[in-house]
Amino acid sequence: MSVRPGAAVAALAMVTLAACTGGGRSGTAAPATTTLVSTTTTSAPTTTAAAPAGDPAGSVTLHATGFVLPAGGSGLRMLARPTDQRVTVRRRGGGGAVTACPAIDVAGPAGPGGCAALEDGHPLELAAWGVDLRAGAGGDATVDEVSLTYVPADHSVTLVTPARAAGSCGPARPCLAAFSITPAHAGSFSLDGRGGGARPRLTLSNTGPNGSINTLVTVEGGGNLSIRATLDGASPASLAYREESAETIPAFTAEILWP
Repeated sequence: MSVRPGAAVAALAMVTLAACTGGGRSGTAAPATTTLVSTTTTSAPTTTAAAPAGDPAGSVTLHATGFVLPAGGSGLRMLARPTDQRVTVRRRGGGGAVTACPAIDVAGPAGPGGCAALEDGHPLELAAWGVDLRAGAGGDATVDEVSLTYVPADHSVTLVTPARAAGSCGPARPCLAAFSITPAHAGSFSLDGRGGGARPRLTLSNTGPNGSINTLVTVEGGGNLSIRATLDGASPASLAYREESAETIPAFTAEILWP
């Protein structure tokens, strides 16, 4: 079974770079809907330490931090390729009720086992490829972090952001999320995404030796987006998602190979 969409994604932008924590890079940015940005700041990265003790040997953890799940809308779906089709889902922080459902495909129904409330300090074991997160009763849910821990069969990850009503992601209150995988490994990173008509901005960064954040690649556009990079594995890389359109926001699907 594959969690990957069948249709290949044509890239609006493709960047090839050799990145290291010192910020070395080379690459080109394709047309107007895409930007390539290289900056260094001193703010702290949004990442989490390696998988907690007690998780299976060889496990990794996919983290999603700093996002809002819209009331009554679609959810944030995180899919991986665990060796035994089993994942552990954890939440850190409150901010509204969240329901976690086992996910077995990009847009399919919930997997076997049913859905359950996801609360801080109460992890869920799901027999699935990943999880679909939705706001529970009572309005939007602000989430500090949800993590997905599993033993990987390969480095494939799929992220599907929530669809949102018009006005949900205006300039005064953009829709945000950040993703990372721990522990960090060196290797090739690739992302191909479908914007569905919105204009998401994706920023891939890592942490320099002095604790600064090195922005490796920023891409933005209304259609298909692509990133190619080489990660050195010295620290977790972070992928930030940002959407500021005042229009209706369709779901954004990113197919990622993340070492």
